[in-house]
Amino acid sequence: MLLACGDLAAGCAAVVVSMWVWSITAGFPFTRGFVTGHAAWFLAAPAWLLVLLPSHNVRTALSVERTLAALVRAMAVLLAAYLALYFYLPPRALPRLVALYILWEGALLVLAWRLWYLWFFSRGAYLRRVLVVGRGDRADTAIRLLHEAQPAMTLAGREDGLPAGAGSDGLLNRVEALRAADIVIAAEGQPDDRLLDALLHCQERGVRVMGFAQLYEETRQRVPVDHVDREWLLSSFAEAIQARDASRLIKRVFDVAGAAVGLAVLLVAAPAIAVAIALEDGRPVFFRQARVGLAGAIFHIVKFRTMVRGAEDRDGPRWASAGDPRVTRVGRVLRRARLDELPNLLNVLRGEMSLIGPRPERPELVALLEQRVPFYRTRLMVRPGLTGWAQVNRPYSDSVAGASEKLEYDLYYLKHRTLGFDLWILLRTVGTVLGLKGR
Repeated sequence: MLLACGDLAAGCAAVVVSMWVWSITAGFPFTRGFVTGHAAWFLAAPAWLLVLLPSHNVRTALSVERTLAALVRAMAVLLAAYLALYFYLPPRALPRLVALYILWEGALLVLAWRLWYLWFFSRGAYLRRVLVVGRGDRADTAIRLLHEAQPAMTLAGREDGLPAGAGSDGLLNRVEALRAADIVIAAEGQPDDRLLDALLHCQERGVRVMGFAQLYEETRQRVPVDHVDREWLLSSFAEAIQARDASRLIKRVFDVAGAAVGLAVLLVAAPAIAVAIALEDGRPVFFRQARVGLAGAIFHIVKFRTMVRGAEDRDGPRWASAGDPRVTRVGRVLRRARLDELPNLLNVLRGEMSLIGPRPERPELVALLEQRVPFYRTRLMVRPGLTGWAQVNRPYSDSVAGASEKLEYDLYYLKHRTLGFDLWILLRTVGTVLGLKGR
């Protein structure tokens, strides 16, 4: 929220400064009437916010390189969008100089704000110092996760376990000496009674104790399927799913409203898309495909055809890969902008899909993945989505390993889903579409 408010404020300030510079170059007095008369330019502020949404995470915001890359991408998207509007609208409908002023001033002010944010929250007082307790591969992975999370979190030290002869105060003394605020239990199996007593003693003094899976979730925003057991799946995870199901009515209203808006876009875009597909590779323009939905129910989706006719006649169902020769030229553009999936909105209206959720897979691939990926069937506990947390973080997978990684994102979404989280994913999807990041 702080990043969003700061970006929005920087965008508004950029508009005001740009109007002031515009008034000087054009010879107009910079008055309240001048600003209110051109108030439509303040729409550039939420536009800045929208294109910067993919950078609204701690790992990006606390990295100079990633912040600069996100800012350059945002400038490129805004410039392309403005040029498209400029050339398609009537002559002189939009001025050129003020748009360039807003682009330049916005970039400078957002950069200044982001650098201040990075400097302020990279200071020692805001670093979460973490002590890792454990040995072996799990402890090594926990340390690697903490290094990746810097500077939001930092490794304070590592203990293989409770030293022999040490009492319940031994671990607490170590925590205080290292000035650690968190302890990560990265030991294999359950902690013994002595270690458990020491951990409870630390908790009494305000130290947060978390397991390896919790650290993995916080740093990667994924559930580590290789490090959770069936007891977790049937207890805490199932309870989280039931708690999130309390807002199903609100989510359904959100789905219907969003699908109605999307179908209006589909009605406008469909004729041009259909003509382009037919001119390149003939008919049919659409194709139907079976997918697995809620509780394993089979339903059929309709998509714009993006592959050559008979693409699976010889090899059968398989994942699309990067540079797949079966994809047509028009299909490649549709996939990059994800326009091929617009007809899926009909499935959303019918209640077979939701706007946000795990992407539905084909029955043949689900049968394969159930055998090779732990807990894969858990993603069928909710309706599949047009887009989802896995899609905005790892757009496509063409292997079992990729499907396993996407499942980690899907389980994280299932455990943490809210209407606000859905809106965030939807906005991230808009950024993905504008950036043509599909495949």
